[in-house]
Amino acid sequence: MLHLTLSMIVKNEEKYIKDCLESVKDIADEIVIVDTGSTDSTISIAESYGAKVYHFEWINDFSAARNFALSKSNGEWILYLDADERLDSKSIHELKRIISTSQRTGYFCTVKSLDREESRDNSMSYVRLFANSPEIKFIGKVHEQIVPSLSYNDYTLSKSSILIHHIGYNVSVEEKQKKATRNLPLLLEEYNSNKDAYYAYQLAQTYNVLNDDDNASVYFKIASESPKLDRQYRAQCYSSLALIAHKGFKTQDAEKLIAYSLKVDDKQPFSYLLASKISHRKSEFNLAEERCKRAYILNQTLLIKGFDAVLAVLLDPEEVIYYGLILALQNKNNQNYHFYQKELFALYKSLDEANSTNIFDSLTKIFSNSAFSENEVTTIIKMINKNNLNFFLFMLGNNPYKQQVILIIEKLRDNFPDSLEVRKTYARILEELGKIEEAIELMEGVAKENQTDPAVFFYLISYYLKQGEQDKIKPIVLQLEKHFSHIPDVMSRVRTLKRKLLMLTTVPL
Repeated sequence: MLHLTLSMIVKNEEKYIKDCLESVKDIADEIVIVDTGSTDSTISIAESYGAKVYHFEWINDFSAARNFALSKSNGEWILYLDADERLDSKSIHELKRIISTSQRTGYFCTVKSLDREESRDNSMSYVRLFANSPEIKFIGKVHEQIVPSLSYNDYTLSKSSILIHHIGYNVSVEEKQKKATRNLPLLLEEYNSNKDAYYAYQLAQTYNVLNDDDNASVYFKIASESPKLDRQYRAQCYSSLALIAHKGFKTQDAEKLIAYSLKVDDKQPFSYLLASKISHRKSEFNLAEERCKRAYILNQTLLIKGFDAVLAVLLDPEEVIYYGLILALQNKNNQNYHFYQKELFALYKSLDEANSTNIFDSLTKIFSNSAFSENEVTTIIKMINKNNLNFFLFMLGNNPYKQQVILIIEKLRDNFPDSLEVRKTYARILEELGKIEEAIELMEGVAKENQTDPAVFFYLISYYLKQGEQDKIKPIVLQLEKHFSHIPDVMSRVRTLKRKLLMLTTVPL
């Protein structure tokens, strides 16, 4: 008797499929692979693991392919995976226990999607393990679902601690957008024929990947207002809307939306981190620190103990620690400053104990605003990544050893060519070294390329004033009024600036 069938649909998955099959080779009694048109070595890799390979003509319908795979599956239990997923080895014992029983049940498993590009690990609960039966079918042309069929056929739905690692999102932005572009027409077709809130949510996520904030907002709003959608999904909709508003400097809208999110679900680290950044922009520094600390503690709890929810967006601890350090420094909160320092050293020791001494020595120099040895400069440059970039820029900007600092910043310009913060910090250092013309040239170039950050324009105005080039200020003020008229804080600064300039210059503003 076959206890467990691994059921999969694949196409050109030679990059991923070996590790997937390796993770289940000691538990699956049968491996059923439905191929929808591979032209690489996917099939030969599958066959090397004893898989039964079937061919299915692709008809733009994931459920059709899944159901064909089910029709070929003979096990009493079905575990379905994608090629870019791996069963956690610690989950095999529980999986064996479940499939040794005979019950009409579907089991929720945690699917943890790694995403180093965004420093976010999305953990979601999906039914991936269920008792096999001919009447059980997937529905939905894309983001296919099995739960409706299980519920309709009176299956019991139970939770498990089975963990599945999904690495398919741990790819470049371009690859994510390619996949989103592929899925979009199918999702639109599915939603237009079935105005289901779940598909509205998936549409919003897809538009989000494609950087289409307008359409993402439309569908996040639809999904957030549906009482049929699980509250964790609704909370994430509100958080996503808050993030879009925050990026657009619509601070009041962002605060209102993140408050909705936290009211619906107050156990999400990402929501608290975003709430902290919104408070920080509003100069509510105590609240920003409180929310950041809450984000960190919640995140650590979920990382250590796991979660008991449909969805959890986990954070990279490094990101929260460094952001917490910035807040503590700005707010002169020594207690939090030492708390995050301690957490940071513990984190680095756990990640790289062999090199921890070099890291600790270099960090100590950063924290104390000291001069660096040549070896420490090398270590610091290696340490800096997108999670901690802003912290290091903040500290380096205050370091008195400007000649050393500028060497590091110049290297960071090569490592982070698209970072606006690196270029702003470089301009500040140039100004402090008396190279204000170079600072102006740099910021003028940034202003031409990027019109999303008002700070760039205020930098330019201050540089022009120092150089006595008042005639160049009026065009900058006009650009501020053109691009940031929707941001009250910026317009307030512009009005104050114009009043001051009237006393300093005869140039009409």
